[in-house]
Amino acid sequence: MSKKYQVFVSSTYKDLKEERLAVTQFLLKMGFIPVGMEQFPASNMSQMDYIKMMLDSCDYYLLILAGKYGTIDADGVGFTEKEYDYAIANNIPVMSILIKDIGKLASEKCEETDTGRALLKSFRDKVSAGKMVDFYTDIGSLTSAVGAAVYSCVQNFPSKGWIRGDSTDGAEDIEAKIEEYLHKHTATKEDIEALFANDTIILDGGNASSHTEEKTTESPCDTISMAGARTLVEELAKKLPKVEWGEF
Repeated sequence: MSKKYQVFVSSTYKDLKEERLAVTQFLLKMGFIPVGMEQFPASNMSQMDYIKMMLDSCDYYLLILAGKYGTIDADGVGFTEKEYDYAIANNIPVMSILIKDIGKLASEKCEETDTGRALLKSFRDKVSAGKMVDFYTDIGSLTSAVGAAVYSCVQNFPSKGWIRGDSTDGAEDIEAKIEEYLHKHTATKEDIEALFANDTIILDGGNASSHTEEKTTESPCDTISMAGARTLVEELAKKLPKVEWGEF
């Protein structure tokens, strides 16, 4: 079955334009569908609500974290960190690739204030704590890390992916599963004939069961013909009050 997996590319924007472009092109060449802020349209939705909607449609989440913490929302948390937290909370497989040495970045690509640097360090520590992350030094090593990460993620965490609407693979798979279910659970003509080989039903404590040769002979009051049983059920049904079943 040919699938396309959708990858949400998360990072700060202005300082990583070239890196995002390289990663997006690389993912497209690998057959993935990259999703990022570059494709976001004007919308009545809040920025975070739109981001959540896009994340919900993605199979994997890719974080690229360098020298900037990024734009901060009204609650004091950056949008990139919120994207990461949402992916973790909703069990979207996460791939995190961090710049190896922030000190080697140009000053314009780093946080300028103590507050910004503190937020970045806290976010970086969160991402690295007890989780597998990879590191990059330039665009070449970044795309290599992305390639290894997405390959590993697809192998270890298979996702639903997207299938072309005109593909018959999915329909054939569903049809095969339905056929298998029917084969296992549908009674054959022989099964039904064996069940009603004897046209009497034994009434045992109110529970009806098929009469077989192994059972001991029952008294006349313990047996009822099939026709009689049907009539009895119909008459009882007329006298029973109507019951509406609610949810349990």
